[in-house]
Amino acid sequence: MNHMINRPKDHESYLLEFLRVVAPYRWSILAITLLSVLFTATYLYFTPPIYESSAIVKIKPDNQNIHRITGQDPLSSALSVSGNADVEQELAILNTFYTNNKAIDKLNMAVQYFVKHDYRKVEIFSNPPIKIKNVTIYNNEIIGKQLILHPKQNGFKIQKENIMGQQIFAYNQEVQTKDFKCVVEKQSNFNQPIHFQLNGNNRNIYEKIVKEKLKVSRLNEDVSIIKVAYQDTSAKRADDYVNALINIYIDQSITDKSKKNNKILDFIEQQLTITGKKLKLSETQLEEYRINNNVIQPTAQSGLLLDRLNNIEIELSENKIKERLAENLMVFVKNNKHLDSIVPTLRELGEEPTIMLIQTIQDLQRRANELSAEFTEKHPDLISLRNQIRRNQRTIYLNVKNLKSAISNRQQDLTQLKTKNESNLKHLPEKEKQLIQYQRNYDVNSKMYSYLLEKKSENEMKKVATISDYEIIDHAYSNPKPIKPKKMMLLAMAFIIGLLTGMIIAYIRNALINKIQDSKEIKHLTSLPIYGELPLLAKPNAGLEVFNNPQSPLTTSFRNLRTTLQFMTNKSKGNTILVTSSISNEGKSTITSNLSTIFQMAGYKSIILDLDLYQPTLHKFFNIEHAIGMSTYLNRKDSIGDIIFSTAYQNLDIIPAGPVAPNASELILSERFNSLLSTLQKRYDYIFIDSAPFTMVADTLYLMQFSDVNLIVVRENFTQKSFLSNLDEVVAQREFKNTGLLVNTSQTDSNPYGYEK
Repeated sequence: MNHMINRPKDHESYLLEFLRVVAPYRWSILAITLLSVLFTATYLYFTPPIYESSAIVKIKPDNQNIHRITGQDPLSSALSVSGNADVEQELAILNTFYTNNKAIDKLNMAVQYFVKHDYRKVEIFSNPPIKIKNVTIYNNEIIGKQLILHPKQNGFKIQKENIMGQQIFAYNQEVQTKDFKCVVEKQSNFNQPIHFQLNGNNRNIYEKIVKEKLKVSRLNEDVSIIKVAYQDTSAKRADDYVNALINIYIDQSITDKSKKNNKILDFIEQQLTITGKKLKLSETQLEEYRINNNVIQPTAQSGLLLDRLNNIEIELSENKIKERLAENLMVFVKNNKHLDSIVPTLRELGEEPTIMLIQTIQDLQRRANELSAEFTEKHPDLISLRNQIRRNQRTIYLNVKNLKSAISNRQQDLTQLKTKNESNLKHLPEKEKQLIQYQRNYDVNSKMYSYLLEKKSENEMKKVATISDYEIIDHAYSNPKPIKPKKMMLLAMAFIIGLLTGMIIAYIRNALINKIQDSKEIKHLTSLPIYGELPLLAKPNAGLEVFNNPQSPLTTSFRNLRTTLQFMTNKSKGNTILVTSSISNEGKSTITSNLSTIFQMAGYKSIILDLDLYQPTLHKFFNIEHAIGMSTYLNRKDSIGDIIFSTAYQNLDIIPAGPVAPNASELILSERFNSLLSTLQKRYDYIFIDSAPFTMVADTLYLMQFSDVNLIVVRENFTQKSFLSNLDEVVAQREFKNTGLLVNTSQTDSNPYGYEK
């Protein structure tokens, strides 16, 4: 027996209610959770671990650019204005196929080898038992698919998918199939099948393998340091690939710088040849003129004029180089490419304001990149930044254009000055004038030849001492632990997901079931008290178990119920107890018969009224005919004495329902019923009313107002939840007293009768 008032649901925890709902499905939840963990564990077992190797590379300052600034050497700049590229450009270059191509070649990634071990494939990276060479692929669909080489006594067979080839191939000889051809070299003895995968040419390997696994990133926004990372199922191959890539890239940078020095040296050699010839010619002409005309040195006035013309001539030569620099700058600025690379040249030309504009553009571009990672191009701040960048680029273009114009104007001024000074030569004697001309040619060619010799020497030293612009800070290193899959995290997630999935499925299953499952669920559907729980009552018309089995758990439950009802009915006579249910077959008639019997066994004079005038069954429990009864009495065909029948039990009488009447509802509402009930209350201690189901007719609601206790029978896995959810409102509106529930066929630890629910 369970007699309690439930707390209002508004004060309960939703979590506790959810757990209560899913608790009956705990075994299915556990099964789903275990399946989720098992599936994940199986996936992890067959998924090869991924290792990551990474190296750190530092971009060193461009010493050549520093030399340009401090040494004022326009020659190198005139040949090339491309300074050290920015970090973003280096990241892009490291990701290109051009750079990765040689690394792919070095590691020979065209073929991968595997063996089966404990039902999973394990790659053999070092010292495979076979080596496949000279691969030519005819069918690109074979790329990336694994083939199987089966060793045979005189060679091997090749299996594609589930089709075993019939031909036996020999080692170290060409293997020809419709999809590919190759040569298989045997490196060591083996007796198990070798799985191998053809990855195609270097472009295929880069696009389908390397591109996804390679990650080149800037380590910090404030420093020029690059992190090169590569992920692979083999930690050693990941290390080897990163080391190969950065070494190839560094070697390439040295090669590029050597090419640049060679370019400068070639130019200097050409100019030395030309200038040397001019110098030799001018020297010969000067010497011959002196001998023939007996003139050694020009006069003081002629000497001053000569020095002036020499300086103008040299400045004209330097200005031509500056003019070439300015023309190259114009090309770069027009295309808006790598403006930071022209900073050294701008410094040589004294354009500090333009350098500041380039720095401003870099700051604006960095802010624009940050915004574009979060917003679209239509964001107001991003639009404003783009406009500022364009305005500054336009200003830089105008500055460089003005610079070029200024250099051109200076060139014109120098040319005019040269012409003016040359006109002064006309006033000198003919011999003096000719001598100055030869002397000037010799001096200009001599100084230019000395300058070129100096630059040749400098660049030859640079070529010998060429070093890379990059320095390896950390060589490739891979953690012994794989970066993925993260087994413990995935297993924990699988457990949580499986548990939540099982609970959600349980909740949905419970929601789809519209029948009450147990008394706990009843307590959450209604606040009405539960007066009793009957664990063994199997079905309606099961007989008088309390009389036939007085020591059974069922009889004990009825005794507990009797005690509860005795405390609720304190009248000495005429205590009325009504028993009803929501629908038929919930056991109300069986409960009424057993309940009245347990009261009469305690010596209470009791009577049962069968007021289910639609489907009467109560008379069957006592083997009473129902030719007359409540219907005949209420129709005034019989008197009270005619319809009261004695039962086999000393203290128990019964009034059967009588024949089914078409106007049953009107009969129950008549005054004759009130008179009958008043008479019986004077004769009997307890009156038990077996009424029609609660939801079928309104008669039961009418009868409940006359009873001292109303027992509503609910049956597990039978009674609808919707009935209980509306029950509180009905009872409250009609102010029924002592209304409670009686749970039929609830679960207990003991079930000697083995009744089904």
